Amino acid sequence: MPFEDAAELAAQVASKELSPVEIVRAHLDRIQAVNPQLNAIVTLVADRAIEEAKYAEEKLVRGDATGPLHGVPFTVKDSLDTAGVPTQRGSPIFKGRIPAADATSVARLRQAGAVLLAKTNLPEFSFATETDNLLTGRTNNPWNLDRTPGGSSGGESAAIAAGMSPLGLGSDVAISVRGPAAHTGIVALKATRGRDPTMG
Repeated sequence: MPFEDAAELAAQVASKELSPVEIVRAHLDRIQAVNPQLNAIVTLVADRAIEEAKYAEEKLVRGDATGPLHGVPFTVKDSLDTAGVPTQRGSPIFKGRIPAADATSVARLRQAGAVLLAKTNLPEFSFATETDNLLTGRTNNPWNLDRTPGGSSGGESAAIAAGMSPLGLGSDVAISVRGPAAHTGIVALKATRGRDPTMG
């Protein structure tokens, strides 16, 4: 099921064709298989993701109300705050920084039922069009390891293109999600300015 898009996975969870636990474990296996060559994932929250997936499955079994992305894993660029999970911004200055609260965009995905899987690489402070930094190193393009996936959301684009994540959150001021998407052959959307809160 890696390489299936988030909407398809959500539909299969809702119809009980797939278990959230199966989906999360399949993506964790894919990360283990390909991330050593790509370095797109910089912080993995495997145990927490499995626990959240188990809870999502229990809700389905009970018939509780669920959100539109119930049980679907997602990744987050390491510039966006994630409660209890390091957000280091690709900078030695922020090494080990653990926010107390989720960024609004992260919180909204979690409210929709999505399961946080990992944080993805970026240039320091998102300030480059290639993904490399002194803290977590260089990310490679999954189609050609000698090339860049772009930046600044290059870790996200590489993770999605390589089937490690069906859905990701990046950020974009100039070209930071759209450029990496073009480099790796995926789709990215820069929301209209002001449409999404930038808290966190």
